[in-house]
Amino acid sequence: MSASAASDAADAQSQAAQNNLELAQQQYNTLQGQIQPYLAAGQTGLQGYGDLLGANGTDAQGAAINQIKSGPQYQGDIQTANENILANASATGGLRGSNTSNILGNTAISTLNGLISSKLAGYGNLIGAGQSALATSNGVSSNFQNAATAANNQTANAATSQAGSLANSFNSGLGAITQGINAYSTNSAANQPVYGQTASGNPIMFTGT
Repeated sequence: MSASAASDAADAQSQAAQNNLELAQQQYNTLQGQIQPYLAAGQTGLQGYGDLLGANGTDAQGAAINQIKSGPQYQGDIQTANENILANASATGGLRGSNTSNILGNTAISTLNGLISSKLAGYGNLIGAGQSALATSNGVSSNFQNAATAANNQTANAATSQAGSLANSFNSGLGAITQGINAYSTNSAANQPVYGQTASGNPIMFTGT
């Protein structure tokens, strides 16, 4: 009975440990899925930031700048700025002057520089989001590892406790059996007939009580 109770307790403890581990696994998978888009955004930001700064090579830098220049925001800003400049020059009679050409050129440069700076700031925000997601991911991984270690320890403790209980039950049962055998042997010896002799030499039997 003692061994059976120990086995049931160990099974219950092991099952509880397994349930805790499965719950921790579900939470880990859920959080990792939620974090993944931010990690991807951080990687995109890091790539774009390096391209614009030239850290990934001049070819990548040139392609990144050309992408901005051919983009709808740059094209729209330049068109609006040029139309305003030309309209102002036309009204003042300076449409063909070099001053107007310089203004148009400087406007294109300043517009491009402004968009590059804005782009770098946006990539920086993405990098920050990725770094935060990475820190969260590391924390989630650490929590899951702790939960897994605790579950394994709980299972091991249950097995150890069961083994100890079984050993104690076996030793207790063996002791009881040995005690019973010894008691039976003692009683049997006490009940064996005892022989003696009378004064005339005839045998006489006494029975132990």
